[in-house]
Amino acid sequence: MTDAACVGAAPARPTTATALKANIEVLQAEIANLEALMAAHQAEFRTSDVERDRAEQLLADLLRMTADLMSAREVAARLAGELTSLRSMRASRPWWSRMLGWRMLAG
Repeated sequence: MTDAACVGAAPARPTTATALKANIEVLQAEIANLEALMAAHQAEFRTSDVERDRAEQLLADLLRMTADLMSAREVAARLAGELTSLRSMRASRPWWSRMLGWRMLAG
């Protein structure tokens, strides 16, 4: 190697080091941006997790209330049938027969 080549090669080192330092700074800035993005996504995930839990609770409540409603409708239908039966029995017998009962009439 000649002296001219050594002189020309010497300034290349600081330029390479400067370029590497600049690349390191860019990478560190990108890491900081990615960490901020990650924190935002984690916060969004926690929020959606809370919302999912609330939605699951609401769905469970809805299913329980639907079962209660179906049960209440069944009871109402049964009572309506009993009431209809009692009304038809009352209409089929005169009042005095209802007062005396069927046994007294038969005996």
